[in-house]
Amino acid sequence: MKKRPAYQRFTTILGISFLVLIASVLMIPRVALAANEPVYHEWDKAQEHVGLSHLWFTDRADNGLIPVRQNWQWGFINYEGKFVIKPQFQLARDAFNQGVAVVNRNQLINNKGKVIFQDKSIEYIGWFDYGLAIAKKNGKIGYMNTKGKFVISPTYEEGTSFYNQVAMVKKNGKWALINTKGKLLTTFNIEEMDYRIDYRKSGVFPVKIDGLWGSMNYKGQLVVPAEFKNKLEFTGNTLDWGLRRDNHSAIVRQDGLIVSFNEYYSKLGEPQSGLWKIKQNGEGIVDVSGRMIVEPQSEQKVILSEDGSYAVRDMKDESSGWAFYKKDQTLLFKSSYTDMQAFSEDLAAVKVNQKWGYVSKNGDIKIPAQYEEANLFQAGSAVIRKNGKYGLIGTRGESILAAKYDEMIPLIERTNYMNNQIEKLTTKNPLYRVKLNKSYGIVDSRGNIVMDVKYEIMDLDRTDYYHDIDPIATVQYALKAKDGSISASINIKTGKRIFPAYSMVNYLGDGMYSGVPVGKKSHYVIFDAKGKEVFRSGFEG
Repeated sequence: MKKRPAYQRFTTILGISFLVLIASVLMIPRVALAANEPVYHEWDKAQEHVGLSHLWFTDRADNGLIPVRQNWQWGFINYEGKFVIKPQFQLARDAFNQGVAVVNRNQLINNKGKVIFQDKSIEYIGWFDYGLAIAKKNGKIGYMNTKGKFVISPTYEEGTSFYNQVAMVKKNGKWALINTKGKLLTTFNIEEMDYRIDYRKSGVFPVKIDGLWGSMNYKGQLVVPAEFKNKLEFTGNTLDWGLRRDNHSAIVRQDGLIVSFNEYYSKLGEPQSGLWKIKQNGEGIVDVSGRMIVEPQSEQKVILSEDGSYAVRDMKDESSGWAFYKKDQTLLFKSSYTDMQAFSEDLAAVKVNQKWGYVSKNGDIKIPAQYEEANLFQAGSAVIRKNGKYGLIGTRGESILAAKYDEMIPLIERTNYMNNQIEKLTTKNPLYRVKLNKSYGIVDSRGNIVMDVKYEIMDLDRTDYYHDIDPIATVQYALKAKDGSISASINIKTGKRIFPAYSMVNYLGDGMYSGVPVGKKSHYVIFDAKGKEVFRSGFEG
């Protein structure tokens, strides 16, 4: 390779130097901005913005202290917006817990703001549970107490936080369970595990040993032996469908009971009133004790209703109709209907001469066939489509909401799973997103307008479950898409909008909330359950 001439090398060096100079100049305004913070009004002189990182999903405003930032330094305010601990820390994104808070990654302070522990060799300190927090030092994981003393020496490759007095730690590529004293409750023989909060309600969590999955409790005992090819997940249900090492299926209960089959079946959906829809060539039904209710047959279809009633049809015979049965296998009625849906609120949608209506459990027509589309009833109403438009009808066929919308889809259904399928909730008032022309809105199951049909954007963002208040749905919406979306909050149990004056509503605990006044971007406030402001920050932008 030829060397470049000296003048070319000089030109390159000069160019790099010039770029460095330009970058330095561009940095000056940011430094100046940090040194010249805006002047706040007396009430607003508290902070630049409320730092609410991850406070929204748990009640973690311990002692009523919330981490906030002012002039690029962090401190802690109370619910009235008064500084209890003045801004002085480079980083303080976690709230207080068990009497201490982590600041600057490797320091602990008490609720007076006094640094009670610091160690620059520590890379980070986690959240305290059961008096212990995970901490990383010299590349290894250990656990320290609220005084900063390592109770469990940093000797592990990875670790989880403590729950129910135990945690998982990793050594030489394998996991084991330890207690708060560091004692091993299992050997290091766990290849994979899932220790998320999703499993805590069930009391067991998935572990993989020797290439197969089982379930372990928080004492380190295998409740379900590790003999399944699939991960068993008891989150929203006490049952799961397992595939054994011999490729045969099994119903597995979270208490360890296993009901094995001598064949492979795939499950379809979740159990309904103790019955499970399965498939092998055709569809069938078993009960959760393993008793075969409807043997799967080639090209057979079944409909399983929430109350355990079911219907069967042989699809090979185009002239045959559906036969409906009670859960106890007693025949309800035989029909000539070739298209039906499950029963909901004692009514099932049926298709007659290309139109949909509803029948009772005796097979009698209760709502004449007149709709192009008919859906399950939820809380006394069902979505139908008539003359190309959507609306709501009641169980007697009466109109609850006139069929005038171009689109109508469930937003909050009657039964919802919250927090990654952990909490199951039944709402008294399901909600629907409707579309008319190019605008969206929200209506409830009683035909009431929850949000006017005038928005270009309308989407469900998340649902959050709390232990001391009703669960909340957050909906993103925008009058004009080009302006960007903001959020609205809805009480899932009642189906009613709450705190309409605020966007980005988060629950802090103790009946207190934070949010941003609609139309005032990034202008954080703290308010009570009645929507009364107790504090408003002075930062906008």
